[in-house]
Amino acid sequence: VIISDTLGRAWREGQTDAAIGAAGIRVFDDLRGGTDAEGRPLVVTMPCVADELAAAADLVKGKTGRTPVAVIRGRSDLVGSLELPGARSIIRAREHDMFHTGAAESYAAGRAAGLAAAREASGGDGGAKL
Repeated sequence: VIISDTLGRAWREGQTDAAIGAAGIRVFDDLRGGTDAEGRPLVVTMPCVADELAAAADLVKGKTGRTPVAVIRGRSDLVGSLELPGARSIIRAREHDMFHTGAAESYAAGRAAGLAAAREASGGDGGAKL
């Protein structure tokens, strides 16, 4: 079972469905350590199949058709125990999250760094016009 919701994506226009809940399914297809079709090593390849399936299901359900459910067939290799990690495991750890701060926080941090650099460049006497 995958529960999805619509979200936007950084650097992309439009929206897509993504998994916000999952049970009894592997949320990732971890291909790291394998090779691609040309024999090149897969070092970081770990598709989030829960998100991919949620997006595919949304194409079938549609946004306005009042159909809240889609049945996906053909990926029984992803079905497993209810003990598998759920959608929470999809969320990136804060230390790896490039977007953990919002625009206001990023602006404030950048401004503070700029002010500090200006003070240092002016010899720390506050003479720089800011």
